[in-house]
Amino acid sequence: MITRLFRWTAIVPLSLLLLLLVVLWLLYVDRFVQHTVEDYGADLVGARVDVERADLRLGEGRVSLSGLAVANPDSPMRNLLEAREVVADIRMQPLLTKKLVVQEIAIRGLRFGTERSTSGALDPPNPSSGRLMREIAEWREALRIPPLNLGSLGKVINVAGIAADSLESIRLARATLAFADSARREWESRLVALNPAPTIDTARVLIDRLQSANPLRLGVTGTAQLITSSRQVLTGMTQLRSGLAQLDSSVQSGLQTLGGTVRQFDAARDRDYRYARSLLRLPSFEAPDLSLAIFGEAAAARLTSVLYWFRRAEDVLPPGLQPRRFLGPKRARRPGTTVTFPKPGEYPRFLLEQAEFDFSLEGAGAAAGNYVGSLAGVTTAPALYGRPMVATVAKSGGPASVGNVTVRAVVDHTGSVVRDSLRAVIERIQLPVLTLPRIGVQLALGQGTNQLSLQREAGRLSGHWMWKSDEISWTRLTTGDSLVVQGVEPRIRDLLWRTVSSVRTADIDIGISGSVSRPELDIRSNVGREIVQSFRAELGREIARAEREVRAEVDRLVAPRVAEVRQRVANIEGDIAQRIGVDRERVAELRGELEVALRRWAMR
Repeated sequence: MITRLFRWTAIVPLSLLLLLLVVLWLLYVDRFVQHTVEDYGADLVGARVDVERADLRLGEGRVSLSGLAVANPDSPMRNLLEAREVVADIRMQPLLTKKLVVQEIAIRGLRFGTERSTSGALDPPNPSSGRLMREIAEWREALRIPPLNLGSLGKVINVAGIAADSLESIRLARATLAFADSARREWESRLVALNPAPTIDTARVLIDRLQSANPLRLGVTGTAQLITSSRQVLTGMTQLRSGLAQLDSSVQSGLQTLGGTVRQFDAARDRDYRYARSLLRLPSFEAPDLSLAIFGEAAAARLTSVLYWFRRAEDVLPPGLQPRRFLGPKRARRPGTTVTFPKPGEYPRFLLEQAEFDFSLEGAGAAAGNYVGSLAGVTTAPALYGRPMVATVAKSGGPASVGNVTVRAVVDHTGSVVRDSLRAVIERIQLPVLTLPRIGVQLALGQGTNQLSLQREAGRLSGHWMWKSDEISWTRLTTGDSLVVQGVEPRIRDLLWRTVSSVRTADIDIGISGSVSRPELDIRSNVGREIVQSFRAELGREIARAEREVRAEVDRLVAPRVAEVRQRVANIEGDIAQRIGVDRERVAELRGELEVALRRWAMR
């Protein structure tokens, strides 16, 4: 009967198979979890993630990771962080759909910046992080940092390089002379065409005849002829007067144009002064400081990692319901790409709901002490979770507890528009050492305050990164050092060194604005302002001498041409204009006399 109810030939193999699966699960599930964390982590970070051992306890819904090490994508031989133990409570139901939802996580033995024995670079490299690194490298190369031209200071000023043809005043003088000559020829030809002398002479003769002639002697015919001739000459004088008036108006208009052009020479010469001064490549101290030229390269180098993680966040936590792309599983051929499409109402592929952690930094330095932090809302599909990722870190005590540490980051990718913010204030921290080859020094900022405030909305970025310290020290780069400022006289290098070495505090403000892919920098610092003031004070005489020589050379080239223009205009006024004025007065006077003589003649 029992044999009929149970088919032992089927049950026994099935039981053995289930037993084998359980054994395999017990033997390999921890390794599976370990590899899953390493693969997912590498995809998120863009560098290797190593786990020494993983322990999955399904009955408790808990995963423990030991020896977690996350490599730094910028420096593969160092770790971003290293944790002795990570314990996570997970939801079991999402595991059935290959989704990992972590409710809470605790991290112990956290350390930062530790060295690695092997490289943390991925092979093959992560395509997304590799693309970002290339784009950020291209941004650094294309970043517009103004030059700091000090090479010409203290050298003999070569004013012979100022070409006459390059000066606006010379070009203006040539054009004015050409206009004056052309106008003069036209006016002279019109005056010759009017030919006022015969009409004036005829009028004088007729006036004399009208005054001395006797009508009785002339008779009727002679009198009629005299009156007709007088009226014809009077008509001709009226036409001549009109022609002279039109010509005089044209001449006066032309002289006004020439006068306006002559008045432009002062402004044109000022522009020539500025142009010629620019040829000398003297530094400009019109701006309040030179900080962007001095600190631009060092600031861009340190901003690289911040920009990488700001832009990487968009790839790791895509906004809205955009599809996700992952490297496919490793195989003999190329791994390819796996694409997932989030759907409303389902679990994200990965979700970390809440993480609490604490760590200690050992030593006697200002950064030593105890720290606490939290992390919430880390997910591969923010739109499905519906809440932004929030991370905080704060100092909780220790031997140097007076140093305040406050870090808060909000990554809001729940909608189609990306909104991220980061604010970090770290007091009494060891600030970086900056190599400043443009002024030939190295600046160790020592302990001070590091404050970063950065906001992103859609594709626009804005914020400030400030370093403040009153414990700075300077080191002068030697003349044999390849980083030392080149092409500058020793006394100018000495001036730079005297200026910066007298500065005992540093206040550097790096302004960040523009697009996320091509942000612009605007740097202000007391160091840049001190250098400007020093150069203004100690090199003022040299710059003034250079400007005097430049002005003298411009005047030497321009003055003769300007004098020629002024003389040409004066000649036109003293010749053509004066002749036309004299002829107009004579015509008007004789025409009046002729009219009077005709009236008197008619009354006889």
